[in-house]
Amino acid sequence: MAVSGAERARRRGAAPARALLLGALASALGCPGPPEVPAAPPRRSGGAAVLPACKGSGCSQAGALLAAARAFSDVRHDYLLDTSSAMVPGRGLSRSAAGVFSPVGLACAQPKAEQAAPASAGATAGASGPATAGASGPGTAAATTAAAAPAIAAAPGAPAPAPGERAIDFRYVGIAVDSVLVGADVDLPAYFSAGGTLDRRRLRLVAMALVADEDPQFFDPTASVVPAPGGGCACGRATHFIGAVKRGAMVAYETDVTAGEAHGTAIGLFKARIEAGDRRVTMTSVGELAIEGVEGAPVAGAKGGGQAFGALRLEVKKAVPLAYAIYPIADVCRFSLAEPEIAPLPLDLGVVPYGATGTAQALITNRAQVDIRVTHGERAVEVPAHGSAELTFSWTPEGETAGCERQTRRDTFVVQPKDPASPVVPRQRAVVVPLQVTTGMPTFSKHEPIATETGRSPDYGRASVDWTCPAGYVAEQCEPQLASCLSSTGSCNAEGYRLTAEATADGRGCAFRCTGPSSSIWGDHGCSYTATMVCRLGCK
Repeated sequence: MAVSGAERARRRGAAPARALLLGALASALGCPGPPEVPAAPPRRSGGAAVLPACKGSGCSQAGALLAAARAFSDVRHDYLLDTSSAMVPGRGLSRSAAGVFSPVGLACAQPKAEQAAPASAGATAGASGPATAGASGPGTAAATTAAAAPAIAAAPGAPAPAPGERAIDFRYVGIAVDSVLVGADVDLPAYFSAGGTLDRRRLRLVAMALVADEDPQFFDPTASVVPAPGGGCACGRATHFIGAVKRGAMVAYETDVTAGEAHGTAIGLFKARIEAGDRRVTMTSVGELAIEGVEGAPVAGAKGGGQAFGALRLEVKKAVPLAYAIYPIADVCRFSLAEPEIAPLPLDLGVVPYGATGTAQALITNRAQVDIRVTHGERAVEVPAHGSAELTFSWTPEGETAGCERQTRRDTFVVQPKDPASPVVPRQRAVVVPLQVTTGMPTFSKHEPIATETGRSPDYGRASVDWTCPAGYVAEQCEPQLASCLSSTGSCNAEGYRLTAEATADGRGCAFRCTGPSSSIWGDHGCSYTATMVCRLGCK
């Protein structure tokens, strides 16, 4: 389904207006050397809640998040953290080679003008599926309804939110330096050599989720944006601009680092301080975020050795203003082929056993001012300017791990203008989509002969065994085969013999039991069988 954004309403609430007011006050003060944008925002009542220093179970979760961060190394993270909603949408930013943002004092973009009547459109998944328009309700009412709804449906193919949950557009576990999300890891010295003015930075290990935005905001250029000599456009020395505020929730483990301590990588420093129980590592919560699936269990054959992790599940219980999107200046150039936005990121295909094919749909939002054609494999779909369309991705994971394994891979699609004659720059884009899947062998089976000794009073305890499925598997079959007991008929369920095979109470294993008669004077007794257990993949 494609949705046209040409006539979508853009009514915003009080928070953006407040941010504009704060920005105007800052400009009026005329500070000649403002601090870099990523400076840690101040704590305030109702905002981030600082919890006790990291210790015990809290540090255990921090260690698990450090391990889970590797699955998010391919996830783009064009956001600045700001829990105080003090940034001004449209304000220009200059990004250094080290990834540090600084304000430039120019308004390079402005929210796109509101239109009277929003419209939606449908797109056919054919070789060249054009979008067709259809009416929808008022934008303000739709936005209000979406904000108040207790649950929003997820994209088909992805795990659906449970009642009371919010659909998530963006999930991320990784490192942030001050307010900048920098990826799975980063060399710390580069962030102190950049700018040369700060001798202390706040390092964060972040687990965050941003909820779906039912009314995405688009931007037009301001008068400060002018044609650039080499093509495209420019806004002073700005390379990017601040976009719309994003709502979500976050859990962060934080520690301050001085220039003298900035050696090696951020993850290396976090590991050292967490393992040492350093009380400088504190836990901060913004909004309300529930985290499940970070506990790793040792699994033989897991990639990289050691632990294999199940699906990391982030559930937003309470969403608050958390971050701002960051866009390149080129996005507001008149003839720019802006890179579309993708939601959700990363795209999670759920639990898919080895050899099976998992599918999931992503929503592609066209931020360009021209209609585009999106091509993925043999499928193409047309997306109107400032509209959106769904695109299906699939993956057949492979491996040999007997346990839940988290795999990641990159997929790509190509974006071109719908009109080949349109003078856009660049002529086409290859957009990377990070995919994640929880996988493992479809089944795990175990077979073993079990028997007592033959005698007048055999030890039936030798014929009683308890087996457990590998981590992430549940028992599907518990069965004794080739059973033979020393009864007159050979049956193991006659003349005092009893053979049973049952799933354990937690469903994660099998219990086999064989009992029988004993004598002290004459006769031989005994029990033998082949215990068979089949477990199926049951990752959460």
